[in-house]
Amino acid sequence: MNKNLKLAIGSFFFALILSWNIQARAAWEAGTKVGFDSNIDRAIDGGENDFYISAYVSLSREPKGESRIDWFVTTTVEGTAYKKISGLDYGEITLAPGVLYLPHRLLSITISPFFQAKSVSDSDQSALAFGGKASLRQQIRPDFYLGQYYIYRNSTAEVDTYSFEEHVIGIYGGLNWTSSIFSEIGYEYSHGDSFRSLNSSLTETHNNMQHSHGKRLRRRYSSTFETFVIKETVDRNAVGVNIGIDWNKSFFSLVDYTFSNIKGDSGVSTSHSGFVGIGYKF
Repeated sequence: MNKNLKLAIGSFFFALILSWNIQARAAWEAGTKVGFDSNIDRAIDGGENDFYISAYVSLSREPKGESRIDWFVTTTVEGTAYKKISGLDYGEITLAPGVLYLPHRLLSITISPFFQAKSVSDSDQSALAFGGKASLRQQIRPDFYLGQYYIYRNSTAEVDTYSFEEHVIGIYGGLNWTSSIFSEIGYEYSHGDSFRSLNSSLTETHNNMQHSHGKRLRRRYSSTFETFVIKETVDRNAVGVNIGIDWNKSFFSLVDYTFSNIKGDSGVSTSHSGFVGIGYKF
């Protein structure tokens, strides 16, 4: 059992103890989704596509809405399996407490740190992460809303190539078409570290390539991707759209699609990703 998996188990029991204390006011949720990614290995040229299936269960203490300031906490356990690249199969546990502030009936502010333990079949990618999210939401009309957010994430993996630190900003708009159907469209920009895979035609080029800061790029062979991977600083731009349906008070479904463009010293890569999911609130 690797170090991160032990820590993940420890985090689970900590979260479970915390959940016992809030269970009287908590809400359970479970769901599953089937998704795809056209560039799962973040290749600079080409890229490997793959499908996956994921399932989760979460326990949350939700804000009551009786005061301007309230707190919440969510514990989520998730597992994912890939169709072709089984080395990417993972299980993770996330704990996210937070504070909700309502300065106005049409405006909400949320601040939430998070802690995450992730165990990956390719143990090089197993990691512990922490960070935080600050978000604003404005109810423009009864059926239309806007939101903005900032996320900081710091992840330390077993192998440094897969460790990263990033800053993310995003904006989205949502429309409630009916009392049970909604859709959202959003834009996200992030700046930070990322691993990227190299195909054979690019490997020799990167033998002598240097970062814009003058540091030589270090390659590491990945048996999971069957090619060399590097770590570098990148800028990512993404546009996404999703549609959700609440079939009743408990059962819901969601369809999501995202296009991403990643640019670094090594070049530009793109990906198409999305999923179809269902969930149930107990």
